[in-house]
Amino acid sequence: MRFFTSLEQNLRTSLSSVMIMTLGLFLSLPIFAQQANQTSVLTVTTSDQAGKLIAGAQVLLRQKDQVISTVATNEEGKAELRNLAPGDYELSVSKDTFEAVTQNISLAVGTPLELSLTLTPKGISEAISIKASNGQTTTIEQGPAKSVELQRSAIKESAVRPRNVADALPQTPGITRTDQGQLRIFGGSENRVALLVGGVDTTDPATGQFGLTVPVDSVESINIFRTPFLAQYGRFTSGVVSVETRRGGDKWNFELNDPFPEFRFLRRHLRGLREASPRLTLNGPLIKDKLYFSQGIEYDMAKRRVLSLPFPNNEAVSESVNSFSQLDYLPVATHSMTGTLHITPRQAKFYNLDFFNQRPVTPNFRARDYTGTVTDRWTVGENLVESTFSFKKADIDVWAQGGAEMTLTPTGNSGNYFNEQDRASSRFEWLENFSLKPIQTLGTHNLKFGTSVSRTHNSGEFLARPINIRDTTGQLLKRIEFTGGRMYRRRDLEANFFGQDHWVITPKLALDVGTRIEHQSITETFRIAPRFGLAWTPFGNQQTVVRMGYGLFYDRVPLNVYAFSRFPDQIITTYGPGGVITDGPRRFMNITDQAEASDSPFIHRRSTIGNFAPYSATWTVEVEHPITSNFQVRVNYQAGNSSGLVTLTPKVVQGQDALVLGGGGKARYRQFEVLTRLSMKENQQLYFSYVRSRSNGDLNEFNNYLGNFPVPVIRPNQYSNLPGDMPHRFLSWGVLQLPWKMRLSPLVEWRNGFPYSVVDANQNYVGVPNTDKTRFPNFFSFDARVTRDFKINKAVENVLRFKLNDPYSVRVSVSGFNLTNHFNPPSLHNNINDPQYGLFFGQNRRRFRVDFDIIF
Repeated sequence: MRFFTSLEQNLRTSLSSVMIMTLGLFLSLPIFAQQANQTSVLTVTTSDQAGKLIAGAQVLLRQKDQVISTVATNEEGKAELRNLAPGDYELSVSKDTFEAVTQNISLAVGTPLELSLTLTPKGISEAISIKASNGQTTTIEQGPAKSVELQRSAIKESAVRPRNVADALPQTPGITRTDQGQLRIFGGSENRVALLVGGVDTTDPATGQFGLTVPVDSVESINIFRTPFLAQYGRFTSGVVSVETRRGGDKWNFELNDPFPEFRFLRRHLRGLREASPRLTLNGPLIKDKLYFSQGIEYDMAKRRVLSLPFPNNEAVSESVNSFSQLDYLPVATHSMTGTLHITPRQAKFYNLDFFNQRPVTPNFRARDYTGTVTDRWTVGENLVESTFSFKKADIDVWAQGGAEMTLTPTGNSGNYFNEQDRASSRFEWLENFSLKPIQTLGTHNLKFGTSVSRTHNSGEFLARPINIRDTTGQLLKRIEFTGGRMYRRRDLEANFFGQDHWVITPKLALDVGTRIEHQSITETFRIAPRFGLAWTPFGNQQTVVRMGYGLFYDRVPLNVYAFSRFPDQIITTYGPGGVITDGPRRFMNITDQAEASDSPFIHRRSTIGNFAPYSATWTVEVEHPITSNFQVRVNYQAGNSSGLVTLTPKVVQGQDALVLGGGGKARYRQFEVLTRLSMKENQQLYFSYVRSRSNGDLNEFNNYLGNFPVPVIRPNQYSNLPGDMPHRFLSWGVLQLPWKMRLSPLVEWRNGFPYSVVDANQNYVGVPNTDKTRFPNFFSFDARVTRDFKINKAVENVLRFKLNDPYSVRVSVSGFNLTNHFNPPSLHNNINDPQYGLFFGQNRRRFRVDFDIIF
């Protein structure tokens, strides 16, 4: 009970913080705002061909080439433009996944105008509309930096029903989650990926990890970039995940998802709760047409069951609160302010529980993340100025179940986890972006400039207890002790600048050219990242689109890298038969190396330790073509070569044993992808994706030991397949209409099994790890979800005794997981001295779940 007593306090703190933020921002807003004399109101309603309302569409109103107002449609697909003078206007409505619409309108004095516009879906989720003579957007005008977009409605309809952004990502091509729960995004781990929420970096400054991401109920869209060739994106070498959050609507809306817990039944007997994850969403106007509020909050308590262990000692328990709040203030049509606050206290007991690490060996952890942003946007003529201030605070504690030494054996581990951590990190960042109005010279130039300055901090302590390595008879083979170590405190100042030009040369050809300049003080490096991209429609019908690009991308170096010198040193002693010392004791000093000199003209650094500049040179080529109006195909090839990656390797330096943190790591990623989309009537669609990829690199990534849960043994580095390498993967998903107003959301995945390494009794590699010969069995899963909405207006009216104008619904869904009961084992006996060596086990069998949502 003591383990969970802090949750109530964390929850109260979270809710109090939300209220303080709301009150503080509200009081900071001017009481009176200057407004033009109201003459007329324009109301625009957007929907698709099936009549489904479209939220987040951008509505732009021009008069004589002057931008009068810009606004996004709300959850009900509506946007209101007020204080409009009489006259003739040009109205444009656009959204990434729909064809843009442009229409000329006239407004009379004091006469409101209401328009209902139907938007046509694009060929593929990344496709852009074809240019028409009326000035609509063309396929090439948005350039080669295309993203895979996940809309909120599609995420909520998904078969696996994700709760946050990280849960939704593996449903897209090129992104997987390993059996250990780690995300691999286009071949790289989380610390090589930029996670942006509202354009702001939200990763942990100490580790580069995502942490608990924004709840899906607060998400408007998720854009996943393989290689954005726009210079505005930085701090990554393996992709960008950009999240846009929901604004409050013109009417109050309320949703309660998963209000009922899921119970666990074993042998037909009730065995307590399996999971409880109620989610509350609330949004609407605080001041009509001026101030909007949106709140999403989730409580999650989960007991993850390990089937290979006996009940009741086979459950890992986690508990969290995920709260996201947003305020939007619109004083005038050309000015807006947005404030957000993301609070995520969480804790877990028996983390990473499995057959080989049972409850006493697993760690506990407690984490508290707070992220806040304030963004101010001014439209000056046709120029846009965006100013953003953000802060990020991440604290984490890791501790063991007890104080016993950890013991590793071929058949399983015992004792207690060896590591304890207490860490606090923070980031304060200021961003300025300036977008100029289009310049008509040799085509159309769309110039954008920006700069950012961030101050980061990381402090804490790394503690460790001895580790014993024994064989199956219990004989001691090796002992790892720790000595020294001090509290660490590291600070960094980072400054970045970018300039880019999206140049539309002709209606058939557009170029993206830009450069990003980065300086990270703690690394003492100055980095230049040129980017180039092209979009071209080679044929007269402008239906076939060719996109290609090349660029340099640099990783941020997390601050834990510079805390390594204050971690305790390892003392390793090797034993032979009868307990005789055969080697050691040898003390391995913690050394941070100096990066090798680079011939690149784009990297400038001082000759000092820790002058790391991990980078990737990446190019892509893509062809997109609609076969018919309902069937579209996109083919893409990506090649990325990463160098200067930070690795941790045992070495001998000037006769001294050492664990060397160096900047000479390399990685290589190749991906060939085919994506098709089949569109049907009534808003039905199916996606089919095939990805052929290879991901190779140095295995000793720094985050294996410098992350939240360090591995107990640091082996010599090898270059091989990376943990998420998958030569072949087929993925299919979509939404289909069934009789009786039901909807079916299938998700089918087939892929190669992940590679694994073989070790001996000394925990050393046997042969080359992670080869194609050592893989888990091929994975196949068929998940599906069936939903139906039931209107409950009459029932509620009978109780309340008055008529309701707005619809009230209950959504019932039944989900099935691994419906074919395919053998997908998560565990393996990989030690050659284990009597069961080579045995795969731990199968998760077919499972069903019933969910209820209440929508007001």
